[in-house]
Amino acid sequence: MPDPDPASAAITGSAVVQFQNKIMLWAFERCDGRVDPRGKTWTALTGAVGPGNINPVDSAPVMAPIRDALGNAGFKAYNQGAYKSEKLGYQRGGKDVTIAQEGCFLCVLTMAATGIGRPTSAWPKGLLAKDLTPVHADKIAKDNNCYSEDGLNPFTLSPLLGMSIERFGAGRWDKPLPANPTDHAEGHIAAGGVVAAHVDYKDKHSDRSLGDHWVLVTNKASGSGLHHFDAIDPSGGVWMGMSKNSAACMRDTDLLTEWLADPSKEYHRAYFFGIPSPNSITQRQAYQSNYRMVRYCLLSSS
Repeated sequence: MPDPDPASAAITGSAVVQFQNKIMLWAFERCDGRVDPRGKTWTALTGAVGPGNINPVDSAPVMAPIRDALGNAGFKAYNQGAYKSEKLGYQRGGKDVTIAQEGCFLCVLTMAATGIGRPTSAWPKGLLAKDLTPVHADKIAKDNNCYSEDGLNPFTLSPLLGMSIERFGAGRWDKPLPANPTDHAEGHIAAGGVVAAHVDYKDKHSDRSLGDHWVLVTNKASGSGLHHFDAIDPSGGVWMGMSKNSAACMRDTDLLTEWLADPSKEYHRAYFFGIPSPNSITQRQAYQSNYRMVRYCLLSSS
């Protein structure tokens, strides 16, 4: 069956070849990358075959080449500070804004797409997900009217990067936070999605229900202790940790204590908390230790 998106046809075909070879155990010369309605590959992909027709295989060596064929090879970490001359598609006070200045959300969406996105017709021809950069994403956003005077519109850009998006919080266009945002976000990660976390870390902020910075939470961490999730911080392009335990963040404890002593002070609940990266500069480590996720997006492959 032909791929409806010509830009991704070759990539999809390559992944099907891997499926035919690794799962269906066809010789490479037989693999044609086609999925014809009610054909052998169609039947295998939809699971409409008995266990005797496909030999079970270890999924680990199978998924790596399939991810490579699709263009997904883990998540690329990008440092927004490396793009000091790359202009975003809007201005502040009549002046151009660069990725280095305000491109954390663009970088987070780009990094997410390298791991779970899919090439669309908006991408440069032949570009794989693993090779997508913030410069590519910025041009896609500009070419498709994803910017306004308010900044980047993630609801327009995300589908162009091959992802679906839902945003939860107290901001404009946000869905209301669910009863248990921590479990909500964690469940999404467990199901194979990723979370774009809007973190509050500045004490002087006009509205702490909205964050100051975006980071990408990619997966459950393999270790123990307070480091529950792995994340990428576009400030420096470094891997860091996130915790679902507020004990990881002294700043959250201080804000809560102040609010309990004086309810007139502002306090907004947070749901993930930063674990500093040993690879960050000292100042950024201090910021990361203050990260409090007060708002978030759920990103999935589309």
